[in-house]
Parts: sequence; structure tokens; C-alpha cells
Amino acid sequence: MSTEPEEHSAAEARDRFADRVDRATCGDAATYVTRGREHGRTAAMAPAWLVDEYEALLDKRDARIARERLADIRAGRGQVIPLEGVAEELGL
Repeated sequence: MSTEPEEHSAAEARDRFADRVDRATCGDAATYVTRGREHGRTAAMAPAWLVDEYEALLDKRDARIARERLADIRAGRGQVIPLEGVAEELGL
């Protein structure tokens, strides 16, 4: 099975859904789903392990940003806005 990404319209991906799932599961290959006249990529069917790794990277990035922001606040370089202030500013 090829590991090169493929592109299919939503209709093609739907019609061959089981094949696309097998491709992602067994071949570790992504299938991009396209839509519209431009056939722009709108979604992807990818191996679950790949999505798991991506989510783990996002979690690490978010944790790093949170640590940096907290350090800024503790060092007096950041502004703390109470929840009520945010809600009022947003009209909630």
C-alpha cells in the first residue's frame, strides 16, 4: 500500500470510505477530502497515531505558553483581568 497522500472529492471519499479507512490504518497514509470547484482540501482521513501525536504537540505548546504567561504575570509584565471584567467587556 502506498504511503503517499491522496486527494479525493467528498463523494469519492464517501463511496470508498472503507478503503480510505484501511489505507489510513494499514498503510499509514493520509487521504485529503476536497470540496468545491477549486478542489480545496477541507478534511483529512489520517492514521490515528498521527493525530494523537499532533494533539500531544499542541498540548505541549499550550502548556509552554501558559507557563510563559504565568511567569510574565508573576514578574509584573502581564495584566490580570478578572473574569467579571472580561464578561462585561464582551457584554455577557
